[in-house]
Amino acid sequence: MTDRSGHHNFSDEAHWTAVADGYERWVEPSTAQFARAALSLSGGVERGERVLDVAAGTGALTLAAAEAGARVLATDISRGMVARLRERLQPFAGCEARVMDGQALEVEDASFDASFSVFGVMMFPDWRRGMAELVRAIRPGGRVIVAAWANPEGAGPMPLFLEVYRRVFPEATILPSPPGMSVLCSREGLRAEMVRAGCGEVAVHAVGGVWTWPSVEHVMRDIDEILRLAPHFSALDDDGRARLNGPLRAAIEPCAEPGGAVRVPTTANIAIGRKTG
Repeated sequence: MTDRSGHHNFSDEAHWTAVADGYERWVEPSTAQFARAALSLSGGVERGERVLDVAAGTGALTLAAAEAGARVLATDISRGMVARLRERLQPFAGCEARVMDGQALEVEDASFDASFSVFGVMMFPDWRRGMAELVRAIRPGGRVIVAAWANPEGAGPMPLFLEVYRRVFPEATILPSPPGMSVLCSREGLRAEMVRAGCGEVAVHAVGGVWTWPSVEHVMRDIDEILRLAPHFSALDDDGRARLNGPLRAAIEPCAEPGGAVRVPTTANIAIGRKTG
């Protein structure tokens, strides 16, 4: 699953639909921390405000904004993600989820008060176009909020997995992360790209969070499902996965606290700007 430049292609609709259930269980509890931070740092949303959430996934940001009374349009390329979001948005009048390409949003210009992309735009093949679409969709003076991982290899157990993968399979080719992740992982890069897309008054905040799981045993029991999101892991056969088990356990054990819970710290950069024109 690569694009023409040899990077991972994370815009494959079938992939995201296949992992939608696992995403809600394994990823959303972590991303929700940053979604709440993005809302807080941007001043929150008011009842009745029109909010756009691009690459919404299973809805961490969308649901928080809907609960605050905003009228949210959640978009995602994945039919599976959108189907789940529609179920979760049923209690919220005026909110909807639609299948849509974040690089070519089917929305009118200047039709929203705020637009968000929490760990979404950074993975688009044409991520600059995605950021420009976030800006196009909001009214002049409206807010644009973009979150990206500070580590270009991702968050939670993914960097640990890649470290182990390199040791166990030293001859394997490690495909680079999407180019947007490599640029937007730095506060300076994220700020510059927000300005380039048409934002002013840009502030970038480094926000800490943590990926947690009950114990090392729970992580190892669920490792196939957790790492299904990682293309390198999903491409391994049974023998390859068996070779990783011992080294993976050894890498995860230092993250366990005295009570047994596994906690992996992670950091994201959250940028807030205003549309200048």
